[in-house]
Amino acid sequence: MKKIEAVIRKEKFPEVDQALKATGVGGLTYITAEGRGRSRGEEMLADRGTRTYRPEYVERIKLEVIVKDSDMQRVIDAIMRTASTHSIGDGKIFLTSIEQVYDISSSTSGESAL
Repeated sequence: MKKIEAVIRKEKFPEVDQALKATGVGGLTYITAEGRGRSRGEEMLADRGTRTYRPEYVERIKLEVIVKDSDMQRVIDAIMRTASTHSIGDGKIFLTSIEQVYDISSSTSGESAL
């Protein structure tokens, strides 16, 4: 099993969510996160419009999905296809191996707990 973490633009979340549903992803966790990377935030007005500034941190959505190894590439492809604007700041995908999963309510474990 793999854990796929994706940091994407906020405005792309609905499209990515629909793509993940279409690939059969049953569960997903997301949080609103702020961070910095190569991209910079858009200029914003301050002081009643008399000056502009760029925020140091940019708001993004962080998704976490646990999938079977056999579903991993399909899910990554769906995120890549729908989250991309072909611009710096589109985000990143991180992949981690998961040793075991437990479903608390049913006491099942392994892939059947997904």
